[in-house]
Amino acid sequence: MNDPLINISNTLKKTRFEKGLTLDETSNLTGVSKAMLGQIERAESTPTISTLWKISTGLKISFSELLSTSNENNETININEIEPVYESEDKMILYNVFPFDPITGFEYFYIKLLPGAHHVSQPHKSSTVEYVVVTEGKLDITVDDKTHVLESPAAFNFRADKIHTYSNPYGKEVVFQNIVKY
Repeated sequence: MNDPLINISNTLKKTRFEKGLTLDETSNLTGVSKAMLGQIERAESTPTISTLWKISTGLKISFSELLSTSNENNETININEIEPVYESEDKMILYNVFPFDPITGFEYFYIKLLPGAHHVSQPHKSSTVEYVVVTEGKLDITVDDKTHVLESPAAFNFRADKIHTYSNPYGKEVVFQNIVKY
């Protein structure tokens, strides 16, 4: 069970730690008292929406990041039970196994490309890197007008701040994992 107070507490502590801030410094940045910040970090106080907005604005993080939940329950996920997304004339079948989490900064997809599939992906933010691991079949990835042919088992990573394509011009289905790190 996800407890919103624990999630807010953990996110506040983690963000403060990553930024190297004391409670005093965090209080000065956010306009929220040091005492209140301490209570929130200990999950002893339920902050108002107004207080959460002050914290997110002062720490320069998204409001939703404070409310996000992370899966720390060592839960097994059956990919066949995930509702897939169909792209590229239904020839790309994408399973969003681990949706984007602002705390980890990545998302993980399990993807199948049927023969003849061609998917064009628009550029991501400049610091984004994609990691691809082909586990079945043969995949063509084009980045910077250069095509990389990956035959399983194979892996490839690239900066994803340019248009890039995933293609399966071959006669067999290709299966690959895609991690997008923001």
